[in-house]
Amino acid sequence: MNSMKTRKAATLGLALLSLAGLPAVLNAAQTNTAQTTAVRSVDDTQDAKAIEILDQWIEAIGGSEKIRETKFQMTKATLSMPAAGISGTIETYLQAPDKMLVISKIPMIGETRQGMNGNVVWSSDPMSGPRLLPEAEAKTFINEANPAYRLEFRKENPVIEYQGEVEFDGKQAHKIRLVNKDGLESTQYFDPESHLLRGTVAITPTPMGQVEVTTFMREYIETNGMMEPSKVVQRMGPQEFSVTIDSISYDEIDTSMFDLPEAIKALVEASKEED
Repeated sequence: MNSMKTRKAATLGLALLSLAGLPAVLNAAQTNTAQTTAVRSVDDTQDAKAIEILDQWIEAIGGSEKIRETKFQMTKATLSMPAAGISGTIETYLQAPDKMLVISKIPMIGETRQGMNGNVVWSSDPMSGPRLLPEAEAKTFINEANPAYRLEFRKENPVIEYQGEVEFDGKQAHKIRLVNKDGLESTQYFDPESHLLRGTVAITPTPMGQVEVTTFMREYIETNGMMEPSKVVQRMGPQEFSVTIDSISYDEIDTSMFDLPEAIKALVEASKEED
């Protein structure tokens, strides 16, 4: 592979690390997966207007009871990078609250797998090989595996602040600022009429460092009583990637799907020996 192809593969690989959990976000968009910046202190402040908007969002996507009922989800999607003429597939399998598997197949990169089974969160791809995810990367994955996590936004974010209406993705949106229990600041954008989440700006931890990712959630559809964006676009610098949902199923999934690969089992045993 020449240097041009190597750079393109590295860029796409980085995008995959950001996109790997994205289909799960369609069902479990977390209130703390937006723009993240460390802050010096956290004030216990929760704005009534911001709480109202977040409560409206919960109801708009299906309601708390429906969210708690979600035990299984299988999503199949198409990934495209128009500027590079690249497309691929992403499959996500979820069993709440602590099992998930994401399989991405992309030309030039090959097959990438990320998974969670209990307290083990792992990844395996042609660039990095099998590895156990460090806490920073694992946390988002853990949250995505549990749809009911988003119902805990009051508990998880001591600061919840309404910052007015702003333009986001070409339309007006409510801007909400949050600071979570780890002292990380976040912002999210909600449609004033539908109350649905329109997007986020995120600092995403990856093996290559922190990368800013802007996410747009578009073309919502109703599936099994839940409102889901059928198209999600992510921008990383000059690169743009889109994920189009082809199908979503809530039928029971064979739990063997979440078994740890042998290489990951070996890493788990090795980490126990080190401890």
